[in-house]
Amino acid sequence: MRSLPGTRPLLSALAVGLALVLASCGASAPSASPAPAATAGLTSAPATPPEPTEVPGGQTPGAAEPGGSVEPPVTTIPTTQTDWGEILDALPDGFPVFPDAAVAESPAEPASGAFIASAGVDEVATWYRDALEATGKSTLDLSSPLEDGSRVLDMQGDLPECRVRLTFRPEGGSTMITVLVAAGCAGGGG
Repeated sequence: MRSLPGTRPLLSALAVGLALVLASCGASAPSASPAPAATAGLTSAPATPPEPTEVPGGQTPGAAEPGGSVEPPVTTIPTTQTDWGEILDALPDGFPVFPDAAVAESPAEPASGAFIASAGVDEVATWYRDALEATGKSTLDLSSPLEDGSRVLDMQGDLPECRVRLTFRPEGGSTMITVLVAAGCAGGGG
């Protein structure tokens, strides 16, 4: 079969144009290989992945480990599963503590921290709400006093999985403070 004069260069140019459009759209060509004339002189530069961004705590999200696998950020604070959710077994660095509060015996249930403060429940609950809001957390709820005079403060960080619950229970003129910090707050952020 004989082709018309000037048709072959036009077909080659169309094939190159089509290949460029497909390459720029990220579409893959059909399984048949293009003719050598269609790809002559075309090269594709290797894609350069974006640089990971450093986050507080020195961890880089999505950073590949030496073996090539991507690992999520991991906390060095052990965790415990509770009915409320997975909690840190200790308070993260920088967690506010009521002035002059003393570390208390851990309650019977798991907690991230426990303190006793020489102040009333309302004063301590308000102080914690304000102190945690100053760190960027949002108040979800500060309960009205329960039957025994206790109050519960629920807060959340920037990430939904970073939650904090504090329970304030009156105890002989003082307030027992029990803190639950969700494992999602592991980097101290949130």
